[in-house]
Amino acid sequence: MTRQLKIKQPFNLELSLTMGQAFRWRPLGEGWFSGVIGENLVHIRQTNDGVEYRVGGADGGRAATDADDQLLYRYFRLDDDIDAIYASITRDPKVDTIVREFPGLRLLRQNPWECLAFQLCAANNDAERADGAIETIAEFLGTKLKLDGDVRHAFPAVENLNDDPRLSYLVPKWLLGSKRTWSILDSAKLIDEGKMDWDELRRKPYIEARESLLQFPGVNDKTADRIALFGLGKLEAFPLDKWVWRAITQAYPELGFPENPESNDLERRKVAKLAPQVFGQYAGYANQYLFHWRRQYGEQPLPFATRWRGKLRITPPEGRQLDDQYLDDLRYEYLRAKYLSC
Repeated sequence: MTRQLKIKQPFNLELSLTMGQAFRWRPLGEGWFSGVIGENLVHIRQTNDGVEYRVGGADGGRAATDADDQLLYRYFRLDDDIDAIYASITRDPKVDTIVREFPGLRLLRQNPWECLAFQLCAANNDAERADGAIETIAEFLGTKLKLDGDVRHAFPAVENLNDDPRLSYLVPKWLLGSKRTWSILDSAKLIDEGKMDWDELRRKPYIEARESLLQFPGVNDKTADRIALFGLGKLEAFPLDKWVWRAITQAYPELGFPENPESNDLERRKVAKLAPQVFGQYAGYANQYLFHWRRQYGEQPLPFATRWRGKLRITPPEGRQLDDQYLDDLRYEYLRAKYLSC
């Protein structure tokens, strides 16, 4: 039996679930998605005035309640003042245009332990392989959940990983490799022993929480920012993966970052400090819009140049020199005309 949840604000379910911020959501057809939130198996799809959903658990499907409404309300951050967030981030005209093109993208409030483990799985892995690793770990160590013939598993709690060291070692090692395996297990041990406390990290200012997250084995600047944003709700956090880095270097040449394929640690820290100044206190929302926007175009070459021997050959007009200033001007005008026009 499905239950209706009305949503009276911009909300795009499919975009929020599939644009890359969370794993473990599967399309079921006819607009339905299957996902696991805590110990709940959730089937959900968008309707004209909100969403409809059904829930299951270890004993199969059950009647949804007000508590399940609140579960989804929190997970999709429907308690955020989205109007204030949009008003803040759309002061930047480029972000404003992206928000107009993709309205309703929501950040997801994720369990911080699961978010940490997911990000460690995803480190240096493509999304498909990381997602497969997460699913298999859940199948071996998590509680079985059932709903209308759909069988999934909850992600194992910290104590589950520590209770059976042989099983918890062998399975992740086979999936992820020894280094990431020990990062997950050692992180679980720090949490289980009380050396890292999620409530304390939530209370800390963003920069302090970020530095604390770096104490987890295997966590780097990018991973720490993703955990801070998705797991701790630090909405000023600005994770800098390759897509956001390309958005910054290509659409914001005035910030002065080189257009390299990847950023280094120093550049990531500079961007993390600049982001709240450029995008405001909700820079994390701007970050996800920039991520989705830039990823839409993948490795597509810029059409104002032709490929020659694997490289771009650009011929400047008479009177202009082929220098960095010309390339910046050309790139900005192209991006403004193609992606940022209202």
